[in-house]
Amino acid sequence: MLGSRLQILVLLCVLSVANATGLQKYHYEEQSSNILRVRKDPPSPPINSTITTLAPQFFTDQGSKRVKVTYGPFVVPSMDINNGMQNFEYASVNFGCKNCTVTYMEAGLEYPNGTYANANTSLWLHHIVLYNLNNLDTVCGTEETDKAGYYVGPNDTIAFLTELMNTAMVNQTAIVTITYEYLPSLPSNFHKVTPIWMDITGCGGSEAPAKNDTAFQYTSPVWTANATGRVTSAIGHLHDGGVHLDITKNNSTMCDCAAAYGQDPGYVDPSGMSMPGMPMMNMGMHISSLSECSTGQINLGDKLTVTAFYNTTEYMPMTNTDGSLAPIMGIALLYLAQNETYTITSTSKSSSPTGSGVSSSSSHAAAAMVTSGPVLVAGAMGAMVAFGFA
Repeated sequence: MLGSRLQILVLLCVLSVANATGLQKYHYEEQSSNILRVRKDPPSPPINSTITTLAPQFFTDQGSKRVKVTYGPFVVPSMDINNGMQNFEYASVNFGCKNCTVTYMEAGLEYPNGTYANANTSLWLHHIVLYNLNNLDTVCGTEETDKAGYYVGPNDTIAFLTELMNTAMVNQTAIVTITYEYLPSLPSNFHKVTPIWMDITGCGGSEAPAKNDTAFQYTSPVWTANATGRVTSAIGHLHDGGVHLDITKNNSTMCDCAAAYGQDPGYVDPSGMSMPGMPMMNMGMHISSLSECSTGQINLGDKLTVTAFYNTTEYMPMTNTDGSLAPIMGIALLYLAQNETYTITSTSKSSSPTGSGVSSSSSHAAAAMVTSGPVLVAGAMGAMVAFGFA
């Protein structure tokens, strides 16, 4: 992961921009409306932000800084309106730093009084997307420290879209929080990362139909790498019902991201909802983490795919209020330090090398993720953040 410290919750959703030959400019207005948003929500209310300075935890010897930024408040309609889902979108927000290298980022959701919100309180942070409008797109349009991070330029504009989900029968008000840790400017000994976003649907929308009470899988189109570099982190995103996500390079597994459910009370429904035939141990549980991989190499011309594996007999899928199945996703995200070369010495102590040159690390709820070019997305059923990289 970035600096081995950029941590975010398990990926949920966002977009890609078509590009087969190289980098291209990202069109925020068009893509945010056509891909991320499946419906037209009413105009978003004015957004307020506060910044709180916290004690840094990583790279303190290099002047690291840490801030918590709040966004909101957002009034989320009850579940009988659009299945309790609403987007809030802004062309520019306070990111928390400029001319800085981000090494840690984690999203959260709170009530206005500062208390925790998640699936267990019927108010979910479905996803956040932060777009760097100055950047380009790439794909479509551990204990040891890897000194890498995402650089935010002094004139970069960060746009914001969040989707919040309310499973209660009354409106609820939420505050989105993002905690960033960053280094001023770009230290000479740090590598800038480029996000690589891969999607089972290819370029365009990220949703695919779910299937009830069965095991099934979706595989992405092949992406031919148009960049070379060292993979500092690889992670995946699945919806509920997902079991694992396989990232392959040249027909060999590069990283297999396994889903874990209900590791924290925040990812268990308060009502313990269940479906007929569902194993008792999995009732009302949501994905709380995905295992990640660190290190590896991508070379120009490599063929990469991602396959999402689901089992809705074993794990309850997401449903709409009318009982129909909500769409699923399968997304892989890689941080690429361009023109750097992977060596075995960059493997973290807790990892073990695989045949593809990528090592696996332990699963945890805060996992690093990146998207291609302008957008990074990360999150879980109860929380998610996204950020634009290029």
